[in-house]
Amino acid sequence: MMFPHVGDRFHLVYGRNLLPELTEGLKNYLVVADGFVYEKYKDQLKNDHKAYIVKNVEVTTLEEDVKEYEGVDAVIAMGGGMAIDAGKWMAEHLGKKIHSVPTVLSVNAAFCYKSAMRVNSVVTYMGRIFPEAIYIDFDIIQGAPKYLNISGAGDLLACLTASYDWRLNSMVTKSHAYSQEICDGAQYLLGMLSENIDNIREVNDDGIYFMCEAFRWVAEHSAKMNHTMWESASEHAFFDNMEYVCRKPFLHGQIIGLTVYFMSLFQENQHERALMMLKRLGIDVTLKGLDITEEQLRTGLLTLREFTEREGLRYTIINAKPITEEWVDMAVAKYKKDFNIT
Repeated sequence: MMFPHVGDRFHLVYGRNLLPELTEGLKNYLVVADGFVYEKYKDQLKNDHKAYIVKNVEVTTLEEDVKEYEGVDAVIAMGGGMAIDAGKWMAEHLGKKIHSVPTVLSVNAAFCYKSAMRVNSVVTYMGRIFPEAIYIDFDIIQGAPKYLNISGAGDLLACLTASYDWRLNSMVTKSHAYSQEICDGAQYLLGMLSENIDNIREVNDDGIYFMCEAFRWVAEHSAKMNHTMWESASEHAFFDNMEYVCRKPFLHGQIIGLTVYFMSLFQENQHERALMMLKRLGIDVTLKGLDITEEQLRTGLLTLREFTEREGLRYTIINAKPITEEWVDMAVAKYKKDFNIT
């Protein structure tokens, strides 16, 4: 077994041609997906169903749209992070069972009991819902562009910075129950991630299997503790602020790769390891790759503490010491050198 057994909240079904098998046993169900995904796979869906094409994950939007589907018997969330999160939110508010079908591994949304929603354009994690099963169809996932699947490793790399913040939090605020055993497990996961980089880059069956088993292992621990701090801390706060500053969504694993780079440097915590793994994975964290400006990056860093305090986010390294203009100058210069940004 690649990872020790933790719990059974997240049941994975691996295979091919899974959509017909899943929907053969469902009737009067709702498919929550983005338009491209629905059009691509709708012919594999059996029996009568309704389809909700996700516009965004603003709570106000979904609160209005969910009313139309109160008579459905089950929900299938199908797609990337936005569709999965919207599906989880709708299923929970409809009081129905959810079946998750990730079509790409760019984010761990299918493996998280919370839904990453937006409230006035700010990322807000809410709810608690577990899928009947997560259907990992190798052909569907391999049908997505490789770079999208590879970027999902950024959500695993987040354990590097988050576990550090979790330990810090435990010494200062004690707001989230701490486990040294699980924190040590984060280092084991990072070692396994390094060993599996070639398969992840190829998006072969072994790479997909590793990613999903790693996501599940993290998810089971988080569900057991009833918090996600060992996988989501300062690097996710920085992502939240970048989305707020830039007023646009990002490919999740890609932006998390960027924020792990900067937060590991700020923590003085395994930064060169993070850099090496980002380069080996080939996750594009450059300004051009993320379609951001250097000014936006600097603003995201310099306003980060203010943002976390205003939004009431967890205590992390961001609260423990100031992010100064001098540090930002140094960090951005290093970043540009490391990734050959002119």
